[in-house]
Amino acid sequence: MKKIIITCLITLFTMVGLVHLYNNWYIDYNLRKYSVYYAHNMEHKEGTHPEMAMALENMDVIYKPNKKNIRYRDDGGFIIYNTFSNNEQVIISCYPRAKELHYIYHDFTKKSYHFNEALRLEYGYDSSTGHDKIDARTVDQEVLYKDIYKNFGFLVEANVNRKPRINLQKEFNKKYYKRFN
Repeated sequence: MKKIIITCLITLFTMVGLVHLYNNWYIDYNLRKYSVYYAHNMEHKEGTHPEMAMALENMDVIYKPNKKNIRYRDDGGFIIYNTFSNNEQVIISCYPRAKELHYIYHDFTKKSYHFNEALRLEYGYDSSTGHDKIDARTVDQEVLYKDIYKNFGFLVEANVNRKPRINLQKEFNKKYYKRFN
């Protein structure tokens, strides 16, 4: 009788442990894979771009379309190259494993723009004039964001309508609401 009780308890605890591991793993994976969809359906403050931020931050699990002149790199950080010709190339990068999450956009005019975790412009550098720092207030941010979406918006478009089987919008909002508001 004791053997049966001990066997049942071991089986019960093993099953509870496996269910717990599966739920924790699946929820995290779901939130990352469908993050662009969730970000699109979340309320956010003006000037933040949660869809693009989520697409760049979770590039390892979202759908990445194969496009001409587009190259993805994910060794330590996530980098996307959009090459127009031999001398015209724009790059956007994200380093999610860094101490502070940040994004960098390099355009073909030799300027780089640095964004915070909500994809808000913080500062920039102009390497054509010897790495002079660019003040964020002097940049036409609307034009800059349109340029980023023109070059890399295909990632958002490819993932914004990919609906998850199990909708975890409330969990996503709990995790990211403060970041984008």
